[in-house]
Amino acid sequence: MIMKSKSVSFKIAVLFLTFTAVFTLFRSSMSGIFSLFYAKNGIPNANISSIKSFQNIGIMLGLLPAGYLADRIGRLKVLALSSIVIASSFLILILFRNFLFFSLAELLYGIGLALNSGTLIAYITDLQEQNHLSPNSKLMGMQVIILNLTTLIGGNIGTGLFAITDTAPVWFALIGLGLYPAFIFFMIQFLSFSDNKASHKRKNNIKNIASFFKKRNFWILLLLNIGYDCGTQFILIYWSIIYVKKLGFNLSLVYTLFMCALILGSLIFNRISTFASSRSITILNTVCMILVFVLSGIIENKYLLLPLFLLIELLMGMMSGQIFATSNEAIYGESNKSTMLSTVSFITEILVSLSLFVSNAIMKWAGNLKVMFFVSAAYFSIVLLIIPLIKQKKELSAK
Repeated sequence: MIMKSKSVSFKIAVLFLTFTAVFTLFRSSMSGIFSLFYAKNGIPNANISSIKSFQNIGIMLGLLPAGYLADRIGRLKVLALSSIVIASSFLILILFRNFLFFSLAELLYGIGLALNSGTLIAYITDLQEQNHLSPNSKLMGMQVIILNLTTLIGGNIGTGLFAITDTAPVWFALIGLGLYPAFIFFMIQFLSFSDNKASHKRKNNIKNIASFFKKRNFWILLLLNIGYDCGTQFILIYWSIIYVKKLGFNLSLVYTLFMCALILGSLIFNRISTFASSRSITILNTVCMILVFVLSGIIENKYLLLPLFLLIELLMGMMSGQIFATSNEAIYGESNKSTMLSTVSFITEILVSLSLFVSNAIMKWAGNLKVMFFVSAAYFSIVLLIIPLIKQKKELSAK
């Protein structure tokens, strides 16, 4: 029985990590060059965040329907749909080159991300429950490592293709994501799994969603996501503008270094999560992140700014691992897993969208990007609000 349990656990891990790797590999081909792509096609720096805000609007439009669909018709069906929607957004980037269509592409891209958000974790957590397996924080940590590693590979493929022509990485993503649904079908047949959805027929209504607000894990996950997503938006959008275009560092070098820092952060989280409490890790990550953002806003030397940028990415890798582990724990035992995660993401994206408009106004008022390091530090202070809510490691073990 133990051998069978280990075999099923291994198959679940293979499925989870493989789906993550393939989807991320193709989606990330544009991750390092989105801002440069828009700048090359005549979009002013201050307007890039406006275009990117449509991605967050798309995520908001798609999140609650995504959770409902995943719980009702099946999580793998929604995963396949998400890749098709994202592929269509890349097709628009190839066919049209202006602010309106770039914004439309970002809107569709956001809807596709919403359909994917939390759906795979809900699918895997359901498999764990069906096979009487406990939530696995190490597996969640491994997912972040695989996600960052394939983002590194896909991003480097994208930057290499971008040097040839700006549409080459878009074609790479379009073809790969277009074939992803067939890959999903092949993998579940090969590993003898099937699709899953919510195990009961209770209506997925406002009252059901409102019940999440009474749960401690919901608030921990929500505040962690809000602080992290709002705090990292600036650096994720403008890193190539700041460190490549303004400071003159090589694009491929900076991208490779920051992805390696993310992977290292994920590895560190995977190691320390086995002996350190969630509360200690959260305080350490958040305080360090605030300090590094403040220093980045003060320091002018380019050779000091680059290591600080890499430290930001390392801390982001640690916090990503924590968010995935918290998500897995929060939805374990819940009937509407996808809906709970999509509700968290929906609220988060509303606030992220607002933060992008605020950031755009602040940048226009200040006339430079440096002030946004301080704004990002302020956003990260939100994470500290979850400290009283986090149970100690011994309490979690006894749960």
